[in-house]
Amino acid sequence: MKKLMKNVGIVLLAFLMCVLSIQEPAYAAGASVTIAVSNSNLKIGDTISVTVNVSTEGAIGSYSMAVTYDSSVLEYTGGSGNGGGGTVMIAGYGDGSQSRLSATLNFKAVGNGSTAISTSGGEAYAWDESVLPISHAGATVTVSAPQAPSGGGGNGGNNGNNGGNGEAPLTGSDDNYLKSLEISPGTLNPAFQSGTTSYTVELPEDTTSIVVSAVPRDSKAKVAVSHNNDLEPGANKTYIVVTAENGTQRTYVLNINCGEVEDEKELPPVTIDGAEYTFATAEQMEGVTVPEGFQTAEETYDEQSITVYNSPNQLIQIVYLLNPEGNGQWFIYNKENSSFVPYIEFQANVNRYLILTADASVAIPAGYEATEIEIQGQKVTGYIKDGNDEFVLVYAMNIQGETGFYLYDTKEGTYQRYVEPEMIEEPASTEEPSTESVIVTEDEKVQNLQVILYVLSGVSVILLGGIIGIVIYFKKKA
Repeated sequence: MKKLMKNVGIVLLAFLMCVLSIQEPAYAAGASVTIAVSNSNLKIGDTISVTVNVSTEGAIGSYSMAVTYDSSVLEYTGGSGNGGGGTVMIAGYGDGSQSRLSATLNFKAVGNGSTAISTSGGEAYAWDESVLPISHAGATVTVSAPQAPSGGGGNGGNNGNNGGNGEAPLTGSDDNYLKSLEISPGTLNPAFQSGTTSYTVELPEDTTSIVVSAVPRDSKAKVAVSHNNDLEPGANKTYIVVTAENGTQRTYVLNINCGEVEDEKELPPVTIDGAEYTFATAEQMEGVTVPEGFQTAEETYDEQSITVYNSPNQLIQIVYLLNPEGNGQWFIYNKENSSFVPYIEFQANVNRYLILTADASVAIPAGYEATEIEIQGQKVTGYIKDGNDEFVLVYAMNIQGETGFYLYDTKEGTYQRYVEPEMIEEPASTEEPSTESVIVTEDEKVQNLQVILYVLSGVSVILLGGIIGIVIYFKKKA
């Protein structure tokens, strides 16, 4: 009998220990990020893969975050992300059995230097939809120029082919000056100097064309001449655009007067946001860099001719205006309503973008509200969600004329193409819809577990009392 009671006591003790060990389920403490690179020391032209791992203690539900890098050193070429130009957005979704999700990004080394590849921002959720704090990570990659061959054999040099490797240089000269400028017929006034970009030429009234001979100071620069074969009586302008090897441009202007020229009526000032601006003269444009690919043209404003610059796709016209302090700035000119808005450009790895103001026909993404932000010193309209001004939507057009929204990181000054999340429809249910929504808080979960614990403890006490009674009964019988 004593043996029986001992065995019963052991069983009850084990049972009570199991009951008392019941606690609130353990949830993942957070999401930990690690970054692995296939090679941290590169030469220009090399490619690498970067794997971002997001791990949790329990089952992971989903995550999203930004991966940032120096776009002058690395170029994003594809993978499990979306973006470029310094920021790639990644995201992942679990299936209830995974505690780690990974994303692999591919890059190409395009410039010398070191860059940190790091994660930032974003959100992470456990499988039970609880929010997880994120521990971000980073890695460093160093890129150096490839070494030129040591030269041996052959007759002569490499003819400028970058050490004989046949690759085009990634950078080039910024020399966009002319070495000489001659015209026929006519004489330049003042005499030509490389730093002078505006000249006056007096010609007979019946002159219809002139020959322009313009030689760049750098043999790798390109020269384009326009409006030299369509001269008319009166005032004319001929343009010589010098494009340097690296793409920067300088425009020389020939103010050609064919016969008598009436004095031009002075253009009225332009009022923008309460401030008055004036159109820059040819002399004031000296030293001003025209955005890459934009070409000089003539347009009409207030019934007078003005100098504008057309974008490569001919969809945008910009003008250079001076504020009362004499400081110049580019503005987009809309000839339909004679309006001017600041010209703000940003560049990604494969395109250039102009920030615009969305009109009434543009649908603003759900949940976003308009606000005024400052980008590159200019006030523009942006859109924020839930008061978060760290990431702001801006409306922009690429150089091909395609418009859309881009997510602007106000902290790091980077842009990411915005893709509106797709709405997933729930399958139709055959049950009657509930009129109430039941929300169980974490405190209520704990209380429910405590109630269960008390019930089980009570049951175990009752069982223990019953067993003791049975043991006493058999002891008396014996």
